[in-house]
Amino acid sequence: MKIKVEKRVSLTPRDIFLLNELYENMVLSFSQVCRKAFLGNAKSTVLNRLGKLEGMGVIERWRVPVLDSKKPGPGIFVVFSIMRKGIAILQARQPELAFRQKPVRLHGYTVHHDVLLVDVMDVLRKKFPGASVVNGRLLTDQAGAKAVNPDAVLHLADGKERWAVELELTPKSEKRYREIVLRYRLQSAFARVLYVTDAQEVVRKLARVLDREPERLGTNHPAEKFLVLSLNELLPPQNCSKNQHLKGINA
Repeated sequence: MKIKVEKRVSLTPRDIFLLNELYENMVLSFSQVCRKAFLGNAKSTVLNRLGKLEGMGVIERWRVPVLDSKKPGPGIFVVFSIMRKGIAILQARQPELAFRQKPVRLHGYTVHHDVLLVDVMDVLRKKFPGASVVNGRLLTDQAGAKAVNPDAVLHLADGKERWAVELELTPKSEKRYREIVLRYRLQSAFARVLYVTDAQEVVRKLARVLDREPERLGTNHPAEKFLVLSLNELLPPQNCSKNQHLKGINA
């Protein structure tokens, strides 16, 4: 689809809010954009506004093939990211903050993981009232984050603990888990490491590496450093990101 170049579009507070969300989350699906910034608006209204923002060169639309689409042939999973011009606008409006200048590069093979991570982060904020959750790729230049590069970082409300969050959709090799666990054990940047997964092979490999079952996150304060939380428990199937976001196919 050819994007019409827009030169005379005034950014609204909602546009700035959306740019901040795209910056903080790296990528948003069409349904996430609707939920976060256009709740209650018609799809045509959302698409029209997104088209204008694309025409301004502040956001970019990505189309990722979906082979298991129910539509005839492969569908297209539509996601949005912020562009360099959008980041410059945020920096000009919030000079007291330090924004990276370049957008994070997206990869088609990880985009579904990245989109699902947005929902995981949103639900963790609700599960831990008062806590903040930051995408791990925003912290790659900060002390302690280089050693492990978690998917997200959870800062508890009391300020006493900082947790690494790892969203595991498919298992890594046991050798890789040994390397990751060792790196987490050798540095003190994170008090806990929370693995969010429904892949039992991930849990089994972690158990072999840790020499015991990783602790299941419950209502009590955890005693172990390495924890596991069910993805389906965190995001029930009826609200699962994958099903919701695929409704935006071919948007």
